[in-house]
Order: sequence, then C-alpha cells, then structure tokens
Amino acid sequence: MNKASEPVIEIKENPQEIINYMQFGTRIPVLKEFYSFILSDLNSFHTKSIILKEDGEIIGHVLLYDDGGDTLYFGFFKAQSHDKKLIKFLVNLLIDYGRKHNFKYIRGPINIPTFIYGWGFMQKGSLDKIFIAKPINHYIYQEIFMQKGFFVKSQQGTWEGTLPVFSEEEMQNYDFTDYETYQPKDWNEVRNFKGLVLSLSAQNLSQESQITPNPIKLFDNFVNFVKCYGDLYMLNLLKYKPSEKYIGCYVSLPNPLRKNDKGLPDSFILYSISIDKDHRGKGLSLLFYKEAIDKASKNHMNYCSAPNEINRKRVITVSERKGLSHTRTHLILEIQL
Repeated sequence: MNKASEPVIEIKENPQEIINYMQFGTRIPVLKEFYSFILSDLNSFHTKSIILKEDGEIIGHVLLYDDGGDTLYFGFFKAQSHDKKLIKFLVNLLIDYGRKHNFKYIRGPINIPTFIYGWGFMQKGSLDKIFIAKPINHYIYQEIFMQKGFFVKSQQGTWEGTLPVFSEEEMQNYDFTDYETYQPKDWNEVRNFKGLVLSLSAQNLSQESQITPNPIKLFDNFVNFVKCYGDLYMLNLLKYKPSEKYIGCYVSLPNPLRKNDKGLPDSFILYSISIDKDHRGKGLSLLFYKEAIDKASKNHMNYCSAPNEINRKRVITVSERKGLSHTRTHLILEIQL
C-alpha cells in the first residue's frame, strides 16, 4: 500500500463510541442486551479503537487495551475483505503504537468481554458456527501476524458435542468419600467466594489457560452475565471434608446465542475447572463434570463446549472418551518489542 492510498486513521477512546465499531471486528453479534457487559469491561481497562476508513466507510478495526502493566492487548481485529495489504497496515499500526507507548509485549487477540467474544485467531478447518466466546476469522490473519514477528503464545482447543453421560458404575472406580461438592445458595454468596475462586484458578491453572488480564476487576461482570442467562448451578465448589477447606472450583458459561424450539438456551461452555495440586489424580474432575452435566441436563441443556489449552492431555482424554469432538482451535499470539 503506497502513501497515496493509505486509509484515514481514526482513534476512539470513549467506550460509548467504541461499542459502535466492535461489530466490524467480530461475527458474534454485538447485541444491545450485551451492552452493559461490554461497557463494564471497556471501562475496566485503558481502551482505544483504531479505525481505518476509506471514502467514509470503515475498512479496518482493532481494539487496544491494557491493565497498567507492560503488555498491550488487542482484539476485534479485522480488515475489509481480509485484504492482505490492509492487514499488514493495521499490524504495523499496532506494533508502532506498542513501541511508542513503551510496552514490552503485545498479545492477542483477546476480545473483551472474553465470556462473550472469546480469544484467539481461529485455525483453518475449525467449525465456524456462531457460539458464545468462539471467534470466527479467516486464517490469513495469523499468517500475516507471524510474518511480522508474532509467535504462538497459547494454542486453545475446543471440544463439543451432546452432553456426555457419566454412569454410577464408572464413578464407583473412584473413592470420593473425603470430598463433597457445594453449590452457592444465592448470587450474593457467589460474590463472597470471589477471592477463593480467583485464588484457586491463579494457583492451579497453567499460565496458558489464564487468558483474561486482571480477572479480579472482571469477576463481577462475569457473574452478572451468568446470572442473566444461566443459573447458580453453573458454579460449584469442592470441599475436602477432613480439613473443611475448599480445594476446587468449577465454572460454566451459558450460551444465549443458541436456543431450542421453546426459545430457551440449550447449550453451555464447561468454562473452567481448578483443583488444588495436592488433590489431583483422584478422579475429582470427573466428579465435577458429572455434577455439572447432571444439573445442566435438568435445565434444558443438551449440548456443551469445553475449551482447553492444547497441552492439557488428561482433560482432553476425558473429553474425547466421553464423545466430545475437537471442533475448533484458536491461537493467541504475542510479540516482544
């Protein structure tokens, strides 16, 4: 792209303006009913939208944000018609912005709120049906980013299918005598467990599995989304009875974008399972899975999606053994400046 043909660059910093341009950067709908959740996350970070225009029409967009640290995050990246020159132009702007503002790293795409718009560039061959938190894009994007010096920071797979069945006979292979699951009684109690849930996740999930920056600021927004479209059964805790301490947590995410013939959501995401390292290898993930799926099936759910960092072999083995298929792969990229 020569200088004469360069597009007009606009930068938007007001979240109320930014939200008007986000739909260009995602196929997941930016519904008005999602606005409160979107604005909450936009206001939690230092957010900007870089917009490219030609003859008054938008032809490129990228959302930039940071949490006050040394990493610049980006999301909602798209060029009109997936034009290679436009993509390269926008990537150069992204890198120049990161260097100008003294960031050490650039990482993404991580689209906020992640529980609606997800993360990663989708690899070629992935399922491209609309689902909450599952971005859809042309594979040319990651190719050009890597040409510009980005590398794969994390590879996130998704396993999907009809709800698996966990038989009582199967569960009898494990001894759960010392453990019991606990479902919070109301949403205030869920919020009271905020510190515990975040601590269990931070201590027991791999760095590759911890996607969203500064989750402590975003927890309440996530809970509000689950409360709006899901139910309390989507959060469970696991207690070790001899010590009376909680040593695990399970979180799932409703998918309001898919509904059954009665107009009710019929799918969800098995979003996260965290178990203290000292209690692993005892089948406790199965206990969580069974509890979650049994409750989901009683609440008109018949389909689930399970994201996993590609190296979590044990969890992936369980998913595939229970009939879920590897349907999508998303790449989170990073560059050191």
